[in-house]
Amino acid sequence: MDNLIRTHKKEFLVDWALNTRCDFHCEYCTVGRLDAAIENAAVGKFSPTHIAKCFDKTGRRWEIHLSGGEPFFYPRFIELCEALTQHHSLSINTNLTSAAVTTFADRISPEKVENINASLHIMEREKRDNGLRAFMRNVRYLQDKGFRIRVEYISYPLLFQRISKDLEFLLSQGAMTVGVKVFVGDYENREYPRSYTEAEKCLIRRYAIDSREHRLLEGKVSYFGNPCLAGKNFFRMDYEGNLTRCPMSFKRHGNLFEGKFNYDEVAKPCPFFECRCFYAGLRFAQSGRASVFSTMNEILQELGSVQSSRKKITLHKVLRYLRSMF
Repeated sequence: MDNLIRTHKKEFLVDWALNTRCDFHCEYCTVGRLDAAIENAAVGKFSPTHIAKCFDKTGRRWEIHLSGGEPFFYPRFIELCEALTQHHSLSINTNLTSAAVTTFADRISPEKVENINASLHIMEREKRDNGLRAFMRNVRYLQDKGFRIRVEYISYPLLFQRISKDLEFLLSQGAMTVGVKVFVGDYENREYPRSYTEAEKCLIRRYAIDSREHRLLEGKVSYFGNPCLAGKNFFRMDYEGNLTRCPMSFKRHGNLFEGKFNYDEVAKPCPFFECRCFYAGLRFAQSGRASVFSTMNEILQELGSVQSSRKKITLHKVLRYLRSMF
């Protein structure tokens, strides 16, 4: 198995929302608006060894992107990372509040971690004694250990008067890579990024993490009818192990924790008129148009997946799909 994983050319990427618990309550986060202190009962049901073996049994090398919630609150998180990095690599979204950050840095090889996205939620940090400096201590510790880490600052409209000053402080405290990410959501009954002023857009472009943020500023992102590697090389996985094509999709690709996994042999056309899994779309959507027949087939599969979902069909599910069509 080890030889198969090491020599197989194909790689898969999974965006694993592995938990729901978070210690922050950010205004702009859908998780933060819920009771994020309560973890879902399914989280941590399987041992780190079992989960790692499930990835190994696919015979493929994976990049496993860990998000949540706050990933460091996942039960036995360090053990999970140790098990997964035996044959696979990680990337992580984290707010760096957990005391386990230094343990992670001491026990996990930076060569097995593609990158760490350190989300700086400045208003939440300022609610804590020495919160920002504690954040920077963890950033520097990870940098010193050789991890590729970047500090991501959300361009929430309420923060525009202080963005430049905050970024300068982070750089002065030793952060090597710092940048702004586009806020996507509603603020004071205005939809963003559409409602950014030209001056605000200029500021974002100046400090943007990378060129993808510039693309998001242009408006709605759509790959409808374009072949996309989602479902072929990229998947979304929930805390129960259920795999779907992408965060918007209901099209199932099995349950990894139950040893069930399937993937498309070729890139299938995107069935959504608006892409709300922006970063996956920008990375995996391809140029060109698929046939009308194949695009309609994907739309019908999506609708069929909603109908056949083992969870109850809800108004939220129906509206989520229909909203993508307009």
